[in-house]
Amino acid sequence: MDSEKQERYEKYKKRRRRATGLAVALLLVVPMVVLPIASLIKPDVKFSAEENRILTQRPKLNPETLKSKSFMEDMESYTSDQFIFRDWWVSLKVRSDMLLGKREFNGVYLGKEKYLMQAMSEPNEKAVKENLAAISNLADKNSSLNVNVMIIPNAAYVLKDKLPKGAPVRDQSEDMKQIREELSGTVNCIDVTRTLKKHQDEQIYYKTDHHWTSKGACLAFEDAAESLGITDPVTNYDIYTVTTDFSGTLASRSGYHSGKDSIQVYAPKDGKTEYLVTDSDNKEQRATVYDRDALKEKDKYQVFFGGNHALVDITTANDTKNRLLVFKDSYANCFVPFLIPYYNEIVMVDPRYYYDNVDQLISSKGITDVLFLYNMDTFLTDNSISDVLASDSSDSSEE
Repeated sequence: MDSEKQERYEKYKKRRRRATGLAVALLLVVPMVVLPIASLIKPDVKFSAEENRILTQRPKLNPETLKSKSFMEDMESYTSDQFIFRDWWVSLKVRSDMLLGKREFNGVYLGKEKYLMQAMSEPNEKAVKENLAAISNLADKNSSLNVNVMIIPNAAYVLKDKLPKGAPVRDQSEDMKQIREELSGTVNCIDVTRTLKKHQDEQIYYKTDHHWTSKGACLAFEDAAESLGITDPVTNYDIYTVTTDFSGTLASRSGYHSGKDSIQVYAPKDGKTEYLVTDSDNKEQRATVYDRDALKEKDKYQVFFGGNHALVDITTANDTKNRLLVFKDSYANCFVPFLIPYYNEIVMVDPRYYYDNVDQLISSKGITDVLFLYNMDTFLTDNSISDVLASDSSDSSEE
């Protein structure tokens, strides 16, 4: 009897092993077969809210794409972007890498206190030289203009103590020094680095996004006011929190979504400035620089002006002849509202999207002041400033 029991037990163990082996095989094989097929037959997703970008769509197969090998390259991007449950897989990979001690994800560092900080780019030396030459040229040929340059250091430099151990930190103070030396003469450089560092324990940069906060912009405005010719700046504000659920560009890029930010707007307590705003994408005049509809979207930083536009025109009822032209990137979007009480008109130009003649704009608007406002990383890598200013010289020479 014991031998029979032993025999039955051995058979049972064999069946268990076979069943276990089959289950493991199915667990390995089925996902490898089912998931890719499911990814191919499901409708393509056009936009990733988590990554805040347009996803690759199904490439077209034809003799030309096959010959150039672009089809296989596009197909690789397509399968990566359209893989089923992609956001879940990305999040799983990030968490797995974190368990292994990794603190850099797709050019984004996970720092202390859940700060996400963009890795600093190496400068495009040619672009920097051309940008600075174009700015100097603008000031030289418009001697009556008050031209200022204000380059904002990035979070990874100001908050470098919050970076993970061993993360490289570019000395952006040296970059600022070089910019100041190149522009010495007719252009005034405004450096707010010391002020930002003094307040680095406050929320001057978002934790999930590459921008500075309204708090950081306010501190910079107070520091820069005198250099801009503003003699009696507002210092008292009503501060309104418009959202506590902001997950920004760095969360999207890194796949790390464990933090949330608040966005605040500042309104002067000492009186309300009446103004109207138009932009190149929306000709309707509106009485606010804030777009509340943006708070319903993924990129809630677009609450400021509704995002970036080639041109924004702010006309005010202020009793002054001062008219300001701002060349900018998105860092200016939360800074310019602090300037509104002090100018009759503010024109914002984003050189990445603007293609009209700047000389004609200066003349037609009666511009008295110019401000170049960028974050350091953009300024060191973008050549759009020289492009938009150089077009004026060529246009003028043809006339």
